[in-house]
Amino acid sequence: MKSLAFFLCLFSLASSWAKPFSIEDLDPAKTQAYILQFQHIAIAEMDRAGIPASIKMAQGILESGSGASQLAIQANNHFGIKCGGKKHWDGPSFYLWDDETVKSCFRVYDQAEKSYIAHSEFLRNPKKAWRYGFLFDLDKTDYKAWAKGLQKAGYATAKTYSKNLISIIERYELYRLDHLSFQDLQLAPGELDSIFNLQPPPKDSVKGPEERLAIRIPDPFGEIKDTVELELPKGIIEVNGRKAMVLQVGESLHELAQRADIKLKKLERYNDFAEQGRPRAGQYVFLQRKKKRYTGKQHFHILRKGQDLRAVSQYYGIRLKSLEKLNKIYRKTLPQTGNKIRLKKEK
Repeated sequence: MKSLAFFLCLFSLASSWAKPFSIEDLDPAKTQAYILQFQHIAIAEMDRAGIPASIKMAQGILESGSGASQLAIQANNHFGIKCGGKKHWDGPSFYLWDDETVKSCFRVYDQAEKSYIAHSEFLRNPKKAWRYGFLFDLDKTDYKAWAKGLQKAGYATAKTYSKNLISIIERYELYRLDHLSFQDLQLAPGELDSIFNLQPPPKDSVKGPEERLAIRIPDPFGEIKDTVELELPKGIIEVNGRKAMVLQVGESLHELAQRADIKLKKLERYNDFAEQGRPRAGQYVFLQRKKKRYTGKQHFHILRKGQDLRAVSQYYGIRLKSLEKLNKIYRKTLPQTGNKIRLKKEK
């Protein structure tokens, strides 16, 4: 009876085990969907932290089973990042059996993307430079050297860890992501939206339908060198519950004020232009004072290359001072590409 009870105990423990995934466990369709969902944060973190997007994606796929692991589903933790003691983590925790003699404490994130950022900070931690520092001397397009380097540094105990990472990268052609920086893009049609999370200008909500022309212009809310194809409606639109117009190509703010039949000084006041500077073609120019709060569904925005709080303020129709209050951490240090900008107060 004792042996049977012991066996049943082992079986119950195994059901909550942080099981490592193998390539054979991965569902191709789910993995492709996973790549589409998280490639934008992988590229953003590559720009910010210097870790190849292919490596980060492959690790996320392998560690989380393409997002199917218990840790990924219940804790939004895609890289098996542990708590590391109260000095390092005072947030919510999730306990699972792994290769320790007791259940291990894993960090819980409110968004999966936060685990992608935490993964970068783990590898970049100055206290771990003796272990992982050499990786950042490698070419970011040399995914094989990075994979072998991670195994050499002891990131995982599996002897086939680097081989598995390389296999995933080559099977799903993740090495292409390493060439997709936010400064020099080579994207197929439709990929820009999925990587940058660009939302098209809202449809005209006041005036009737009118002829629109899709043109290619520099990204109005960032500094990337490539261009985006946008429809620039000439009528009044609505952003965050406020009336706005889109600045046309070659149009000055004074000309837009005349088109909207509003005083130029009012436009400057409504749009924080004293702090923000002048808008560029494709940006929203608000005809009413922007709101103090964001009423949309998103809780945060991932900063793209060249963006700052001012661009985010204009993009979501939130007053700049309100956005700064929500993101006090960036009062003294400028936010970097890949950082999360909070759009709403935490509940």
